[in-house]
Amino acid sequence: MISRTRNDGFIAGFTSAYDPYDISMCGDTKLIVAVSRIVLDDAGRTAGHQTVKEGCHHGALATLAGSRRKHRGKRQGRASREDRRAVCRQRDAMMSDAMTPNARVGSAPIEQSLSVQETVLAIWQRTTGPKGQQANADLRHMGIGVRRVVRLLDEIEWSLGKRIPIGTALRLGTPEAIAEAIATDRWPEPSPLLLLKDGDDRPPLYLIAGVRGTLFEVVALARASSFPGKIWGFQPPGFEGDTPRFESIEATAAWFLKHLGGDHAEPVNLVGYSMGGEIAIEMARTLRLDNRKLGLIGLIDTNVVERHWSLTTRLRYMARRSQLRVWGLFEAPSGQRLETLLNLVRPLIRRLIGQFTYDAEFTRYYESSLDERIKVVKDLALVAYERYVPLVVDFPVVLFKSWESAKRDLVDPVETWQPKVPELEVVEVDGTHANMIFPPFVHELAAEISIRLS
Repeated sequence: MISRTRNDGFIAGFTSAYDPYDISMCGDTKLIVAVSRIVLDDAGRTAGHQTVKEGCHHGALATLAGSRRKHRGKRQGRASREDRRAVCRQRDAMMSDAMTPNARVGSAPIEQSLSVQETVLAIWQRTTGPKGQQANADLRHMGIGVRRVVRLLDEIEWSLGKRIPIGTALRLGTPEAIAEAIATDRWPEPSPLLLLKDGDDRPPLYLIAGVRGTLFEVVALARASSFPGKIWGFQPPGFEGDTPRFESIEATAAWFLKHLGGDHAEPVNLVGYSMGGEIAIEMARTLRLDNRKLGLIGLIDTNVVERHWSLTTRLRYMARRSQLRVWGLFEAPSGQRLETLLNLVRPLIRRLIGQFTYDAEFTRYYESSLDERIKVVKDLALVAYERYVPLVVDFPVVLFKSWESAKRDLVDPVETWQPKVPELEVVEVDGTHANMIFPPFVHELAAEISIRLS
């Protein structure tokens, strides 16, 4: 926040923890820069913030000292205008640099009062919550929400001028590793495969993230698992500074298989969450054609896309939905029925359009307000999922079904999967589709998966 007065009035600046550099607007205003410095106590905790004002140009402090003087010569006025233009050019250069991935927001003559590691650690402690305060805290094991991670990365970008992709932060894991990468400008190579939990040399378990793609969806599941082998995670390109790519379910499954490790004589264990289950099915189908041995093939609350349901199922679903909409219309107060009707018609129109197009915006799971770093991959994935037609498979599959979601859903996923998977085992677990992969419900899910891996 910048407070300012016109002409020669006194300028007071302050920057919050989110804004390490805050320069007031150019124009008919005298400028200073306020640098918010994080002050740590002896234990390393954030004790407060120290705000230090520094001049943008050599005449700034003199301007402040004489802020009460209302009359100046034309020569000094011309010099002041030139100084303001220089600051504007400097500000524009900083903003241009900030738009470059992993670029340092530079050129401002401001010295950091803390080292890179101290700054990253202070931001980490402030943004990751109680889980981030634990000893040896690691993003690969903590199970925090992606919103906290986005806030962490945004504050690092503001403070140190480094834009770190979400997947890169997850691969680095710890605040020390993140600080080291920033200081040395050495970053891990992008890869769809990431070790989520270490273990012995038995055949590992591979987890596949859902439609959002980020492995933060399955970190808590890996942590809760008692499986003694290694647990790896697969995520599509686009989260580590590489180009987002999700042409189709088949292409993504093939890309994952290229990075599949382990002995070819050992069974392969694949479990996919939500729409990631369809990738698991496609990977298993390809492995089967290559005469590879399959272990556990699991779907976590995965649904077949509506456009690929049988005609009977779709008609029954439309009848139930229409009945619920009519009931909702008559239960609404008389003065709100028009607005209720519009709220019922809008999604219906979108769904109808979605039956004739593969645009992500008209799919059931589209999220317009999702952070762009995730949305760009999810939109590609939504189109791929809508186009994918599961084939009939001849191997056993386990469907871990959310009990709460099953009660509310108008169509049981078992009904849509059984024609595709004759050897389908169904396991009901507590929680909804959204929270079954997070504590406390994830422990039951992890236990059921571990039992079938033993």
